[in-house]
Amino acid sequence: MTIIKKKYPKIVPIAIASSLITISLSSLNISPYQALAQSQSSQTLLAQNNQERLTIAVMDFDYSSLSNARNLNLIDGAARGVSDVVAGELVDTRKYRVIERSRLNDVLNEQGLTDSGLVDPGTAAQIGRLLGAELIMVGSITQFDLQERGTGFGLFGFSLGNQTKKALVTLNTRVINSTTGEIVMSAEGQAEVSQVDGDVRIRGMDLGTSTNNDGTLLTVATRDAIREVIQQMDSRQTELSAVGRVSPDVSGVVADVAGNSVIINRGSNHGYRNGLRLSIERVSREVTDPETGEVIRRITDQVGVIELQDVDSTSSQGRIVSGSSFRVGDIASPM
Repeated sequence: MTIIKKKYPKIVPIAIASSLITISLSSLNISPYQALAQSQSSQTLLAQNNQERLTIAVMDFDYSSLSNARNLNLIDGAARGVSDVVAGELVDTRKYRVIERSRLNDVLNEQGLTDSGLVDPGTAAQIGRLLGAELIMVGSITQFDLQERGTGFGLFGFSLGNQTKKALVTLNTRVINSTTGEIVMSAEGQAEVSQVDGDVRIRGMDLGTSTNNDGTLLTVATRDAIREVIQQMDSRQTELSAVGRVSPDVSGVVADVAGNSVIINRGSNHGYRNGLRLSIERVSREVTDPETGEVIRRITDQVGVIELQDVDSTSSQGRIVSGSSFRVGDIASPM
């Protein structure tokens, strides 16, 4: 088996590294203070770009058309593992916010849906709105094959040979606008990855280096296929960026109030983001079903409005834009 060795950079002593940095700055006529200012400016720009990224959710890929679906069991997570690889590659581009798998599952369970990959654009759009995702990716695995070919010769009970394994993966994807249900684009990714193993046998006993890397080959091919899809997404970035920002359909609850700061128990996992405005409302009365006694409607009055400034995966902190007398337990609804 061919082994590719990676070259790692040597460690440069701190004094030498500092000298090199100083020389580099001098040759560019840039003072250390200017370099620091430029670095801070770049970090600010990166933070702004992070806020402008579109949010996308990746549904499990359909594999009903595969004739050899058993090959999916060779990779971590089986069929779900393919969509996880897709999500990971999208995260690595730093161009999209990707909804976490756990949050996607929560919404599907709440709506009584299963992530089988067989989702029509309308349903996908509904899921996207509940997640606060502008885009939904659905797709199908149309090829997930392994091919093997062996060559070799034998002499006096010894046999030498090579075995070539090839993984072939084809993915068909569709990206859906969760606001309109429109298919913004479709793309196909194909990849082929090969590996050659040496094999030595003595009277039927295997003494060689044959390895069972089927799962690894299929995973690498899956990554290459989705990277081809992402390249096509990059070429359509103008169209994707034109998709309007969606307000999540998930309300939160005020968890803390301190001065001009209000903390909500919902975060980026629920589609919340910096700049999103929330209407803070208080339940004034509840309407119950006279037959069952169940609450069928809650009447609310607006207390005020906040704008989110610091959002993590499970919570959001915002500043008060209008209103007063906010309380823990008030309802926070995206506007």
